[in-house]
This record gives sequence, structure tokens and C-alpha cells, in this order.
Amino acid sequence: MRYLIYILLLGTLFSQEVDTTKTYTFTEEEVLGFTNTIKELELKDSLNVSLVGDLESQLQLFEENSAIDSMLIANKTLQINLLKDTNELLEQKVKLVRPKWYENKWLYFTYGVLMTATSVKLAGQIVD
Repeated sequence: MRYLIYILLLGTLFSQEVDTTKTYTFTEEEVLGFTNTIKELELKDSLNVSLVGDLESQLQLFEENSAIDSMLIANKTLQINLLKDTNELLEQKVKLVRPKWYENKWLYFTYGVLMTATSVKLAGQIVD
């Protein structure tokens, strides 16, 4: 802070002297040209300010969309991983629930035919 004060004091000591004796004269056409140029530049500046405002709002929307997109990507990745895990668990379940050799439907059919044939044969022997 002290160095800043020294620099400011030295700057005022060795500053340039302003010569106030010079005067400039302009014609009316030059003054009108200056005013027209200033008005054009003010108009362009106001248009640039509005464009900058629009671009800043677009940038903010893009940043919000980027955040939303990154959240969606993260959620989709999580969903994909969960679906893969579910698929693996279902494959394991299919292996566990697969019918055993004694749960074969053709085996039950054969047992049924044999039982029916045996009961018909026994019924025929009882009647005779």
C-alpha cells in the first residue's frame, strides 16, 4: 500500500503540463458531421449492448441445458447399469428355477398312463 502512495505522489510531481492556450475552431459542417457520427456510434453501441445481453441469456440457457444433459446422461448410465444387473440376476434365476429331471412332463404322462392302465387292469381282475 505504501508503494502505491509513493507512485501516485511521484506521478503527480513529474506529470506533463497542460497547455491551455490552444483553441480549436470547427465549421458547422464539421460539427454536424461529428454529431452524426456520434449518433451513429451511439446507435451501434446500443445495438451491441442488446446483442451482448441476448448472447449472455443464450449462454445461460446453454449452460442450464448442459447441466440438465449431464444429469440425464448420468441417470441413463445408472439405469443401463441397473438393467444389466437385473438381466444377470434373471439369468441366474432361470438357472435356479430350471426343472429337474424328475419334473419332466413326459415322465408325469408316463406315470399317469401306467397308473390308469394298472387301475383298469385291477378293476378288470376284481370284476372277473
